[in-house]
Amino acid sequence: MIYCSINCYCRGRILRSRNGCKNKYLSLFFFSCREVLEKVCGILERLFGILKSEEVYQRYSTEISQLIDHPCSEVKKLALHEIKCIASKPEKIHLVLSDVSLLVSIINKIEDDDLGVAQSAMSIMCIIGKNLNGLQILYTGELLRSFARLLAKNDTISFRVYEVVVDVAKSSKEGLEASVQTGFLSSLISILDNEDILLQVNALEILTELAITEDGLRYLEQRGVLRHLVQKIDEADENPWFSLFVPGLMKFFGNVACCWPHEIFSKYPTVVSTLFRVIEHPENDTILCIALDTLGHISKKVESKYALQALGNAMPRALRIIGNSMKGFTGLTTCCLNNLTQILDIQEAEQDDKIMSLTKSWFDCLGDDPLGMIAKLCEYTFADIRLPALEVLAVLASQTWGQECISNHPGLIESLLYNNEPNMKCKEVIHEIIRRLTEAKPDMLEPYRMKKLTDFISQRSHVPDVAIEQL
Repeated sequence: MIYCSINCYCRGRILRSRNGCKNKYLSLFFFSCREVLEKVCGILERLFGILKSEEVYQRYSTEISQLIDHPCSEVKKLALHEIKCIASKPEKIHLVLSDVSLLVSIINKIEDDDLGVAQSAMSIMCIIGKNLNGLQILYTGELLRSFARLLAKNDTISFRVYEVVVDVAKSSKEGLEASVQTGFLSSLISILDNEDILLQVNALEILTELAITEDGLRYLEQRGVLRHLVQKIDEADENPWFSLFVPGLMKFFGNVACCWPHEIFSKYPTVVSTLFRVIEHPENDTILCIALDTLGHISKKVESKYALQALGNAMPRALRIIGNSMKGFTGLTTCCLNNLTQILDIQEAEQDDKIMSLTKSWFDCLGDDPLGMIAKLCEYTFADIRLPALEVLAVLASQTWGQECISNHPGLIESLLYNNEPNMKCKEVIHEIIRRLTEAKPDMLEPYRMKKLTDFISQRSHVPDVAIEQL
């Protein structure tokens, strides 16, 4: 009954307001009943769709500004959502930028106890910082003082501010320069020397986002951040808490190496050797999985694959560890399979005899019968292991040597053609494997087997998705 009454009231008020009548439906937000407030928010969120976001704000800017400070989180989220809609439109963002008091109120919501409210406020500030006009006022006057005030709060709040600062800094050269001038980036970097190792980890995680941009990496190098991190690695034996820092460190350098492999392999070899040392002597499966994730991430580019090859026996040893770790049918098995896919994958445009010779040699390092092991995992009971195993097979099917291995493996093609796979995602990967096999060289498969493959693809292309799901 309450829901219907509010719905009718709001709808009527909105329709009358469009004809120029005084609108008072926002007074419903002064109900003290939380149930009523949440229902009003739900209704208005839909009804606001009748009006353009800028029209809502222009008509009710005062009310919306007041709602940002409403005690109910749902009300604050509704108001922030409308403001974000305006800020996201370059031609309308001036409506928000012209109201400094509103911007200060939004910044203050970054410290809200409700994480959803805080994230909404952070998102708006990030959008404003990516706009050149917004950037000119973001770090000035009362707005700058508001950010500084939040940085003086507890660690949780200050790291929310740092997330905004880094997001703005990585968006453009102008954003980076403005963020540097505030001193906030220097403050974030200084946390890497904090006695609290967990704070160091959090700071490194945020700085990772900056490091994967060209200008951001250059800035961090100029500040000596990468050299400082390498020094931490060299002094690892002197720090009993260093193991807590390792995952964040690997993620940082892994992301940088993926984007700028030459920078890491040539300038910071200690980082790479440490990664392989962790893979060979992990403290536990969690650390090993993080290290393998980093290796997989680094291995994505052909340039990185050649850089890894130049390290000598490091990759063959790591691949033997991956092969042995896949046999346990655990969460580590899935991790190994996912990263093996990235290690072996080569985009079609980059495939040549040299790089495919390398990936084949790496695949052979997995064990005595690597394809047999992968084929066995493709038939495992649980889909969370079958799926990544099939994805490895799909990578093999995209390379000439892999197509030959699959065609020569007894019963493997037939098991793919006549399987009764219940999982839709697994079915899609199987279809992709067979499609890639149909693109093999004419002499790779016997004519009758190639016909079976092409018939399979042809039949599937005429089966509706619903029917496939029911197979």
